[in-house]
Amino acid sequence: MTRRRLLAPEKLMWRQGRKLGRTVYAMIGLLADDHDLLIGMFDTAKLAEAAVRAHNSSIIARSKRS
Repeated sequence: MTRRRLLAPEKLMWRQGRKLGRTVYAMIGLLADDHDLLIGMFDTAKLAEAAVRAHNSSIIARSKRS
């Protein structure tokens, strides 16, 4: 059986990694999971946090306009 993604990673909510906080993942489900899709790694946890906040804010803003 082949797993298929229903949405592109840029349309999913993102989260920071759980250990160092420098990695960013696209959340496949509602909760953080080891199978979430890796987006990338940032130099610092603060940069990763800023990227996640900005991305998730834009998704929320877009959903409110619809």
